[in-house]
Amino acid sequence: MATEVSVVNASSGVQTFYSTYSAARTAASANDLIQVWADLTNEQILLKDRVDIWIAPGRVLTMNSALPLIADNDTGYTTAVTCNITGYGIFINTDASNNCIKIINGSSNVSIECDFIEGAGSPVTSGDPYKGASVLIKNITDAQRFSLICNRVSNIYNSAIVFDNISSGTAKNAVNIKVNRIEVGIVDDVSEGPALILRATGFVEVDKINCLNNNSCLILKAGTITANILKMTKGNANHFTGPYYPALEVSGGDGTQNLILYFDEIQNIGGGDAVKVSQGIANIIGRRIYSNLGYALNLISNIVSANILCIDIISGVRCINIDNDDDQIIIDANYIEGNIGATDGVVYCNNNGKFLLRNAKIKNLRTSGTSPFSIGIYLGAMGTISMELENIIVVTSEISDTSKTIYSASSRDVKNLGLFVNKPKSDSITLKIGTEVTTGNFKYIISADIT
Repeated sequence: MATEVSVVNASSGVQTFYSTYSAARTAASANDLIQVWADLTNEQILLKDRVDIWIAPGRVLTMNSALPLIADNDTGYTTAVTCNITGYGIFINTDASNNCIKIINGSSNVSIECDFIEGAGSPVTSGDPYKGASVLIKNITDAQRFSLICNRVSNIYNSAIVFDNISSGTAKNAVNIKVNRIEVGIVDDVSEGPALILRATGFVEVDKINCLNNNSCLILKAGTITANILKMTKGNANHFTGPYYPALEVSGGDGTQNLILYFDEIQNIGGGDAVKVSQGIANIIGRRIYSNLGYALNLISNIVSANILCIDIISGVRCINIDNDDDQIIIDANYIEGNIGATDGVVYCNNNGKFLLRNAKIKNLRTSGTSPFSIGIYLGAMGTISMELENIIVVTSEISDTSKTIYSASSRDVKNLGLFVNKPKSDSITLKIGTEVTTGNFKYIISADIT
């Protein structure tokens, strides 16, 4: 029995053993249950409609030939399947050009519960970039359902989980992913596959995404996702070779993406931005966003709507870049920090901008360079900029008395509902509520005691 597979008849409850999964699949009928009791090597698990699979805890299913390990149907994937895989199995594909799990029919309804999924993968190619991803969902339609509960999903060279393309408009297919840990780039820290690419609508819960390669932890390209991801870490501190991808990205679709993300930490320690939003809607709520060499927040394009609520937003250079003219971007933070020099700022808007900064201390750590080298907020000369400040502290580290905490390259009106600075703003900025010349004004205060 230790090397066998069994089928439990749904009507009689009779259990019959077979020497291979293929034989058990052939014998199984709708509503029967296939049980895998042993490790299987190079036996493809072709799913059968309305036949569920249970895998004994600790059993390892391995594929090292040119096939995906688990696939939703044969005969050209023309028949959709409804199937539940349960138990505590381990799925491994060591073939660089194939997936551990490949669901290709747009109407399949597949639910998988397992211990871990591990793919070898291959570096991304232009023809079929995700052929080596650990989990690949293709030809997505509104009828498709996919659920995954797993301890760990990893890939050595490629992506962990990919929703590859949409067959019918905006992705409304239902997805429910609950994974403790997602890891990519385990051996080759310059491999290119993003860890998680979503074109789906549903829920994602992950404790940690660790992307040691040079690509993103999460990209949302279509659909509406509510996610709870505690930690996203992109990059290797010893590897700073471009191109520099963001840790979290909302882009690459038609602009209807909607991300609601709760997190503890998003950090990019290998170059590039921590968060980049260039399409859709992003509601991002968490504790800390950090980038060592890129923007902590890069919010660009006139089809961006963003609401950022975060305790600390920190970058080793310029911290926040804004270029939008559609919906107002709201950034509510305790602390915003950067370290950037002349004609630049911790918060930077050089073209168009429509944004509100709320409740934050904005601090530029730069202490040397060509003056002004320590600007808190920089507004460019071009475009239309509508900036509102609400309970904001701006601190420059510049010693010069001519330094400016907020600088504008042209005349700008700024709505001020509470501004406290250690050095004056530039004369080109007019505060529309509470100015420095108003008797008894407490909405704009300049004091060297503000640090």
